[in-house]
Amino acid sequence: MFIIVLATRNQKKIEEINQILNIRNVVLRPYHEYIDIHIPEPGETLLENSLLKAEFVHRITKLPALGEDSGLFVEALNGAPGVLSARYEVNDKKRIERVLRELGNSKNRKAWFRAVIVYYYDIKKYEVFEGEIEGRIAYEPRGESGFGYDPIFIPFGYKETFAELGPVIKNKISHRAKALKKFKKFFIRNFVERQK
Repeated sequence: MFIIVLATRNQKKIEEINQILNIRNVVLRPYHEYIDIHIPEPGETLLENSLLKAEFVHRITKLPALGEDSGLFVEALNGAPGVLSARYEVNDKKRIERVLRELGNSKNRKAWFRAVIVYYYDIKKYEVFEGEIEGRIAYEPRGESGFGYDPIFIPFGYKETFAELGPVIKNKISHRAKALKKFKKFFIRNFVERQK
């Protein structure tokens, strides 16, 4: 059994990562099973935060760690909330309200989600995986599925928000899914197949 520690406390994100990866004989464990501490995210980029989290968790647990940071970038808001997406307000509802309030009735609704994943597997040894999906911001929240900004993000080529599309479709096309699929391919090639 191969253990990878997830550098997140977000239960919905943990469930999503588990559903997308689903690698046989690999167990994903949240880091709070090992240490009950909040990991700060002071980085100015998604990569800085992902690397900081993954390295911190690896140092504490001595196990391979997966750090992830993602953000919603809205063109008309000069890329905000961006790297501050998770800290834009105190909870998902207020974060969504703020984005919609700041965007107002702007006709430019273009936005994109970006995810950066760092797999930190030994001292100063890590790999980076990125994913992005373009779309637009809805005029009001729609749907009950997902978390974060899912109720207001409509991916390109669809009419429904991530929250309306549900996990089956979201986990095939999302920014996080794209980054995790790249990681899965790397992991199977470098860690699973070599053990055969």
